Amino acid sequence: MPDARNALAAARSGPGGSVARALVLILVAACAHAGATDSAKTAAAADAGVAEACAVLAALDFDATVGARVNLRATLVPADGELPARCRATAKVAPEVGFEAWLPVDDWNGKLLVTGCYGLCGSIRADQMEDAAARGYATATTDGGHDQQKFPDGRWAHDNTALEDDFGQRAVHVTAVLAQALAKAYYGNEPAHAYFRGCSTGGRQALVAATRNPDDFDGIIAGAPFDQRRSVPFMIWADAANTGADGRPLLKRPQFELLHKAALEACDGDDGQVDGIIGNPAACSFQPEVLACSGAADASCLGPEQLAAARRIYAGPAGSSGRRPAAFGAAIGSEAGWEQQLIGRDGKPSAFHAIGQDWLRYHAFEPDPPADAGLPAFDFDRDPPRLAASNARIGYTADLGRFAARDGRLIVWHGWADASLQPSHTLAWWQEALQENGGAAALARVARLFLLPGVQHCGGGPGAGDVDYLSALERWVETDEAPEMLVATRAADSVPVSTRQRRFPVTTAVQLRRPLFPYPDVARYLGSGDPLDPLSYERVKPPAASPAH
Repeated sequence: MPDARNALAAARSGPGGSVARALVLILVAACAHAGATDSAKTAAAADAGVAEACAVLAALDFDATVGARVNLRATLVPADGELPARCRATAKVAPEVGFEAWLPVDDWNGKLLVTGCYGLCGSIRADQMEDAAARGYATATTDGGHDQQKFPDGRWAHDNTALEDDFGQRAVHVTAVLAQALAKAYYGNEPAHAYFRGCSTGGRQALVAATRNPDDFDGIIAGAPFDQRRSVPFMIWADAANTGADGRPLLKRPQFELLHKAALEACDGDDGQVDGIIGNPAACSFQPEVLACSGAADASCLGPEQLAAARRIYAGPAGSSGRRPAAFGAAIGSEAGWEQQLIGRDGKPSAFHAIGQDWLRYHAFEPDPPADAGLPAFDFDRDPPRLAASNARIGYTADLGRFAARDGRLIVWHGWADASLQPSHTLAWWQEALQENGGAAALARVARLFLLPGVQHCGGGPGAGDVDYLSALERWVETDEAPEMLVATRAADSVPVSTRQRRFPVTTAVQLRRPLFPYPDVARYLGSGDPLDPLSYERVKPPAASPAH
């Protein structure tokens, strides 16, 4: 049997050379070597040929294609349940970008999906590729350019603009380039379509790709995107708002529950049914003043300091002029998630405090503050403009012009009950996009925004958060069928996408099903019919935003 590398060299010397073509030569030789009458030997030889064709990818030079040194390994992974047999390629792209790709051995659908990461990245989340791999996709992902086991916080970025660039945009870009090159080498053809999907930091990576590297993907899914211009100031603001003069939280679980209950009582029925979910928080009339104590403070009301804290959290940060980076802060109806962000555990600071301080120390400014220096308090007049330099490295704009020019398509989504990254910030970006891209009609040709009632960060919560965005994006990119309605479900086993990507169709018991319409339209129950049937809802234009927001 000929050596696979020799077969590969022969295949690549002609037009259309690829590992796939080399594989044909290997398999033919394997069959001839084993003998047509010995099926067991033939199968064994063929399996060896498949493994060798995968391993031979490591002998190829991708440096010039990627624009950096690539150290790559490739091994064959057998089928496992829904996951197909696949060539698993892992790599380091200089200086430190971690990479992993899965190339299905059989029944490749001709497409590529690249997935994003969460938080500060720092690890390969191969599990985020599993659902697409089961659908026949070639898949790839990245660790964002650094190792969280070495640096569990953000200190890897201190005075290291190269790693900040990788985290900001380059890691996803080189992952896309290398994955497409691997697919071409392995199959003989580049993917017919390349897609990206991410939530949280992955949502930020998605919008960075659309606005800064628009040639990398044909379609992009951006969930709950982190926006440092708005997210970081809000975290600092909300944490300070909830901290009393004694350093203790003003609002705790009893007050969060009180606020949430009152918000539901005010607005739960506005969407035509009372189900524990506020359909359109931006139009909710709830005012926290209804909970003000008339006498001595007790568990059934809010004292003056507690009421002021709630007002500030709902309103969001503002400078001395009153100018705000978004129309409001936390969404009405998101109170059930405030405890996780605003209350520390075991004597530690709150999540918002820790993230805010880490970001200010290592990411927000250029140059970074001295590593051993204390951090001054964030100044809401002086400091927001200072974020511009770092935003140029890790942030995104609202200009989708180049992405639209190549017929790119973008689906943006955010849960209305997200207490981690505020949907108001995505709405603020959407308003910028309307202005930057010629208004609603022009923007709708390239991007659609979906807001999910009752859904928390990247999924979870009482709302319906399981949505097959990938199929909707395929239809939009491949057949020009724009998503006019999506169907969201909540099943007994639903979890945020950061925990596990849902397989579709949903096969477990459905507890909630709702239609979703592109923003600004909302779904309203007709008053009769099965609440689990999307046809029991009408698409309506919402009223103007309430004074509370």
